[in-house]
Amino acid sequence: MPNLKLVAIMALFLAPFGAVAAAPLKVAISANPQGLMPLTSSDAATTTHLHNRMFESLLDRNIDSYQWEASLAKSWEVSEDGKSFTFVLDDKAKFWDGSSVTAEDVKFSYELIFKKGVDSAPLRPYYQAISEVEVKDPKTVIFKTNSLYYKNFDVAAGLTVFQKKFYEKLYTEDNTLSKSSTTRRAMGTGMWQLEKWDENRRVILKRNPNYWAKDREVKEGRWNYDRIVLTVIQDNAVQLENLKKGEISYLGPTAKQFALEMKGPPFGTKITKVKAVNKSAKSYSYIAWNNKHSLLGDKNVRWALSHLANLKLWTKKFSYNLSEPTIGPYSPKSDQHDPSLKPVPFSRKLARKRLAQAGWTKAGKDGFLVKDGKRFELTILYPSQAKDSYEPKLTEYKNQAKRVGIDIKLRGLEWTSFVKKLDDKDFDAVVLAWTRAQDGDLKQIWHSESIANNGSNFVSYRNPELDKVIETHRKTMSYEERVKLAQKMQRMIYDDQPYTFLTEAKYVLYAHQNYIQKPKDVFSYGVGTAYWKLAK
Repeated sequence: MPNLKLVAIMALFLAPFGAVAAAPLKVAISANPQGLMPLTSSDAATTTHLHNRMFESLLDRNIDSYQWEASLAKSWEVSEDGKSFTFVLDDKAKFWDGSSVTAEDVKFSYELIFKKGVDSAPLRPYYQAISEVEVKDPKTVIFKTNSLYYKNFDVAAGLTVFQKKFYEKLYTEDNTLSKSSTTRRAMGTGMWQLEKWDENRRVILKRNPNYWAKDREVKEGRWNYDRIVLTVIQDNAVQLENLKKGEISYLGPTAKQFALEMKGPPFGTKITKVKAVNKSAKSYSYIAWNNKHSLLGDKNVRWALSHLANLKLWTKKFSYNLSEPTIGPYSPKSDQHDPSLKPVPFSRKLARKRLAQAGWTKAGKDGFLVKDGKRFELTILYPSQAKDSYEPKLTEYKNQAKRVGIDIKLRGLEWTSFVKKLDDKDFDAVVLAWTRAQDGDLKQIWHSESIANNGSNFVSYRNPELDKVIETHRKTMSYEERVKLAQKMQRMIYDDQPYTFLTEAKYVLYAHQNYIQKPKDVFSYGVGTAYWKLAK
């Protein structure tokens, strides 16, 4: 499911005979985590480093085949009509307090997504087609659907399971489940538990010695160290220095760092660089335009703004040919992309033409466009921790905009303040990145229903015709027919340009200390750091 994130799960092999490595895995994160509640905290760092380690779902995806495998549920069955899914829980599955995971917990976990006040709007579109979760017996639960949706089984299988007793109590204290007083507490089933949280400094996770599936983890060779130390380091340059000093174990660098700054010792001697290709859906960056803004409601204006992004220059000068232009919510490399669509061409001439069509033809004394007494000026917000990645590109973009009479201002904000601006829809434009899902559903981000209640359509984009196609796509079970509908949706979004679509990665890039051993550089659908071995 999409949300504000770039996921890479980090862990290490078990040492021989199941012995746990004494050294911790040390990771840099760029912002203080939002909280320990997966329904209401969905930034990339929090999801990757905390939620995915502390909580589990009914089934788990195989990182190489992308097929579902047993997790909290040991077996499952799909009804002949495809409308109900039965899961049988593993008798050994336990929460951290030693209590068994029950079908009542699973039912509660589904209902919690829809509880009044809970700030879980981005998740709800995926679970709307499930009408009921029935408890057949303490270890058997049945998901029933009221309408067709091609991801019904996937969302049921991927449901994060919460302990009913623990989270009912939290809900009575805070029915949003988003206040710090509640999001600092958790009750999961996963291998990792919170040991310490120093605000804006570091988070330490400790290994759960009574983890219910530790025999399986030993067999598969995962999760084999005793601590994970997450240190908050906002500056990319400081993160790199920490890697070079051996103070962090692993780093996903910027393109500039990988191409220019990771040369000479300790790279090649103490640190290994990796550039690899796999099948995982790559995230994409974009400038999101507030479609309710008085200047940005006209798609001619949005097209003009898209013509000012020199993506060929960006990929060469700022990404060192490690990224490539993207076009829409589906990757140009995917089946879902309409091959007739090409990246919006960089052209000040075409930008001026579109601006003229929108009535922006006159300039004031300062050279900037004026219409009905209003000056054409916009502020683009970006997360301050990503300054090194975004600011050079945005500065070049600002200069191009100035040449056609648009005054662009740039402003970096700390992540919490940035997210509040999104939730309040208090912005002209923002720069961000979305992760993509394989064969993704667009309702969460692009449907008009996702505008309200802090939904992911924070730009307030409305297209009634697109809404209809999204709903049809969700009900289409044939992959081939869904591909045709996906291409149609890609064309419709491209035509409206609610975002200026920027770039996506061509490669998986990372660097790690040489004492880390790995079975291969990347698996088909992830880096596979869960299978690394610490040989220090």
